[in-house]
Amino acid sequence: MNRSRRDFFRQASAITALPVTWSAFSASMQAAAAQTRSEDYWLMVKRQFPLDPSLIYMNAANVCPASRPVMDRHLEFLQDFHRNPSFQNRDKYVPLRETLRDKIAAMFRVSAEEIAITRNTSEGSNLIVRGIDLKAGDEIVITDHNHPSNNDSWKVRAKREGLVVKSVPVSVPAKSADDLLAGIERAITPRTRVIAVTHLTSTTGILYPARQIAELARKRGIYMHLDGAQTFGLLDVNLKEIGCDSYSTSAHKWGMGPLEAGILYVREERIPQVWPAVVTAGWADNLKGARKFEVFGQRDDPRVVALEAAVDFLNLVGMPDVEKRVRDLTTHAKKGLKNLSGVELKTNLEAGLSGGVIKFKLKNVPTKRAYDTLWEKHRMAIAKTDSGDSEGLRWSPHVYNSMEEIDRAVAAVKGLAG
Repeated sequence: MNRSRRDFFRQASAITALPVTWSAFSASMQAAAAQTRSEDYWLMVKRQFPLDPSLIYMNAANVCPASRPVMDRHLEFLQDFHRNPSFQNRDKYVPLRETLRDKIAAMFRVSAEEIAITRNTSEGSNLIVRGIDLKAGDEIVITDHNHPSNNDSWKVRAKREGLVVKSVPVSVPAKSADDLLAGIERAITPRTRVIAVTHLTSTTGILYPARQIAELARKRGIYMHLDGAQTFGLLDVNLKEIGCDSYSTSAHKWGMGPLEAGILYVREERIPQVWPAVVTAGWADNLKGARKFEVFGQRDDPRVVALEAAVDFLNLVGMPDVEKRVRDLTTHAKKGLKNLSGVELKTNLEAGLSGGVIKFKLKNVPTKRAYDTLWEKHRMAIAKTDSGDSEGLRWSPHVYNSMEEIDRAVAAVKGLAG
């Protein structure tokens, strides 16, 4: 690296360790990006997060820290809100919400009229579960590895209304995309009305062939809902290309945004077929597009700005670069774990079948003991599953992680596994 680049990164590192204006941060990031996407660049990205430096934090599949620019903008508007909670001051959130809607739609390559701002993935999925017209005997196809908000929610409605829920078993690791698709297809009957799957599972990190499943559903007139909790902010998601009927996600995971902020996409042709689950002040029959799904009563309006800041952050780094970086980190980690004789890797190595979630099990060490030891001795903040086919430890690194942290994490597992 030449002197000018060294000087730039040294200065940027000092500056960006503290809160800065969005314009200053943006200028620094753009200047760095114009030169390289090296480890120095990603170190500067890492410095935008207030993570305890003693942590190896790899739990993006559960919750991510927000970046300093996101927190700064959230705090700024939160203070403003409570200094002046008048109707007049709060009027500014109406156009801000529409600006956010436009940015999300552009990111997903869909129309702004198809986007609702919700509170999390679970709420978005349940809006679909409760909003679709179904009758006794109708069938819903899910998978064993769906999140409860896209699994148990269907079962609860089925129990109440006499619906039939058919859950497709999941191979660990996945055999192939064709096998995943075939499992869904085998479950379909003339009574099937809905297919609801998880885009990327939080259990073992399987990436489902969403486009092919949506195509299968479309040909048969079946509604297809996609749980995107583990793909928004990780993959460069193109919902127009995928072709699903709806997609729900959260800001607090890979989106690195505020808690209790989410997104629901509903394809334009399907919007009239989905009833709103919550109706309160602000409701009207003439609400345009997906806005009818976001009338919840009083909202925490500053979160709208914080979510917009998170979208801006992702766009500034660039979703293709975010996806590539996470895939580079996870590939490096999976290869390291695969080489350990005492480890059983449960996540596929193939990029087409995986994303940012890694699940593995130590063959000779109980999962809870391994989990506790990695925390106590190495300050490794991860997740675990205690039993079943997805038993094991879960890593989910993001752009605030470094290759050096991955190496340290693999070395720690190696020392534990023997």
